[in-house]
Amino acid sequence: MVRMAAAEDLSALVRLRSARYGDTPAGAAGWLQNVAGLAHIFVLEKTQGQPEAMLAAVPVEYAHRKGIWFCGAAAAEGVDSRSFLPRLLSGCLRAFGAKEYDFAVLAPENAQEARDLEALGFKNLLPMRVLQKPIRRNLLAQAEFDSLTVRHLLEMRLRCQPGCIRLPESAMNEVMTQLYRRGLTVVSNRRGYGLYFVKGEELQFIELQADNDSCADTLLQAAREKTGAERARILLAENQSLYLGAGRRCGYGMIAFLRGEFPVTDVYFRMLL
Repeated sequence: MVRMAAAEDLSALVRLRSARYGDTPAGAAGWLQNVAGLAHIFVLEKTQGQPEAMLAAVPVEYAHRKGIWFCGAAAAEGVDSRSFLPRLLSGCLRAFGAKEYDFAVLAPENAQEARDLEALGFKNLLPMRVLQKPIRRNLLAQAEFDSLTVRHLLEMRLRCQPGCIRLPESAMNEVMTQLYRRGLTVVSNRRGYGLYFVKGEELQFIELQADNDSCADTLLQAAREKTGAERARILLAENQSLYLGAGRRCGYGMIAFLRGEFPVTDVYFRMLL
């Protein structure tokens, strides 16, 4: 039986998520309650009311359009997610379409999952680029670190990417809290920002937004002066104007249109977690 999650399911869902994604119990509970929300989690129940699998269907917005972000799929040992998830997703797509949602998005974990999703109507229209870039030294590069509030980050994100698919501010607060716990650093100035982790001698930017290439270079150079790292690995949307055309295309987001297609050339889909 498939039903919506309830408060008494939390401990079981924490175990499922921790086992699947390696989260701490506190991190899993934070994601379930504050990013997804228990009211947006479907659970598969087989025996004695215990959840055997779960899938979140989180409301998001793109411009004036309503959407659903499918995420956080996890199943107990012995549950075949490849047979369970397509059936659940198929039913969800029909139900949310009937409720006048415009689209659904998700990020497949591998090529096989992407092929399975194509059979349900998802299209690979929201890919990313991976850019490996040396960082030129600039002792005069100015930026601040870890001083950007979540509200200001969302405002800057919307300015740089007007077509971003958005979570509520409360959910992004939890996302940023969990990223900080994992070692995230934020570099910012009035012309842009970057979110990065230090991995050995390389800076791994999971998001970089700036007014132009020169502004982005300044952020990279300031991060180099702080960390000493001389290289960066940067994730960019395929249609993002920064370093346009550079980098290697990689699969990321897929979208299903629930009430007719619309242009997605400016859509930015990056949920960070």
